[in-house]
This record gives sequence, C-alpha cells and structure tokens, in this order.
Amino acid sequence: MISNHPFDEFKPKFSAAGCFIEHNRKILLLKYPETKKDNPGRWGSPAGKIDDGETPKDAVIRETYEEIGYHLDPRKIIFVEKAYVRYSDFDFIYNIFRYTIESNEKPQIILKEREHTTYKWATIEEALKEDLVYDDDYCIRAAYNLIDRIKKQ
Repeated sequence: MISNHPFDEFKPKFSAAGCFIEHNRKILLLKYPETKKDNPGRWGSPAGKIDDGETPKDAVIRETYEEIGYHLDPRKIIFVEKAYVRYSDFDFIYNIFRYTIESNEKPQIILKEREHTTYKWATIEEALKEDLVYDDDYCIRAAYNLIDRIKKQ
C-alpha cells in the first residue's frame, strides 16, 4: 500500500527516492532482471535507498548515475511528493521526483548489467499499462498530477 499520508503505527525501516526521467513527452522505464529478488521482470524508474547523510535529491542523483550512467542537473530536479509505503513486513518512505531532459539533447543510457536488462521510453499511458514495480502506478500518477483518476477508479 502507498499513500501521501502516514499509515497508523507507521514505522519506516528506511527511506528511498526515485525519479521519473522525461524526454520528448515520454518517461524512461527500466526493466529489472527476472532473477531480482524484489520486483523480478517488472518495469520501474531509477530509484534506491537513501544512504546515511544523503538527502533524497542527492540519492536520486547518485542512483540515476549508478543505474543508467546519466548525470542529473540538481537545479532541474523537481520534488513531487513524499509517499508512505507499507508492505506486509515493513514500512518505508519513498520520495518521488521528476526530471526533464531537453528535447534537443539526446540522452545516452548505459545500463548496469545486474541492475536492469533493458530500457524504453514510454508515454504515461503506455507506462501505466506495463507490469510496473509495486506502487509505481501511484508514483507515476502523483508525478503527473493524475491522482484524482486513482480515486475515481
């Protein structure tokens, strides 16, 4: 479960951050390997745990570079929302960000072998039809102001 408000007795085990990277009205999706313990074979965005002493923004800069070899300009990173996530055995905080790559810039994506098997650029509508990392549909909707659609469904 995910929410923009903490759940009752919410006790986060860690904090994480992720970033939706946009280029030419599409967002970058990364496919996790089938052998990955969490979310095998699912699509997601660059994301990961926040290290001690690191800000959420610093974490998305580091994770994006580690996962796809792309340097984010800190001035262009947009904070979207702090989300509260509850799994059956633990809670955590997830910080959602957005980043736009200028249309005249051709992004070079270099995947880390053990992190992801492939990538693609997808419209928001296409992305929401994919087998996404748990709760990433909420995160996409939050990042692109589509939350009211969740409530109506």
